Parts: sequence; C-alpha cells; structure tokens
Amino acid sequence: MEKTINVQGMHCKSCEMLLVDSISQISGVEKVSADSKTGKVVVQYKDESVLAQVKLAIQKENYKVIG
Repeated sequence: MEKTINVQGMHCKSCEMLLVDSISQISGVEKVSADSKTGKVVVQYKDESVLAQVKLAIQKENYKVIG
C-alpha cells in the first residue's frame, strides 16, 4: 500500500533526510521518500496500522501533518 502525506515545515534536504530516517525505522514501512518542495512524504507500507505511527513520527520531529 502507498500513502502520500502532506507535511508542513519541510524546508530543505536536511528536513527530508530527517523524516526519511525517522519513518524508515518504523516496523512495516517498506519505502519512504520526502520532498521539501512539494511538502509531501510518500510511504509504502504493509498495513493500515503503520500510518498512525508514521504520522506520530512526523509530529515528533516537529513537523505538522496536513489533512
């Protein structure tokens, strides 16, 4: 499964790398990419229960999940 998450607060490549590193550590996440220009994080995952953990990880890094 794949989900695109809109994220507010990403400004640069360092922001992208921080989120990718943090989200990649979550069990069940297969692939993740972040784009600061569009403000989107794309996550491939095994089941829906992973999404809540992904959103929490984004918030823990002081970014805001939009929508």
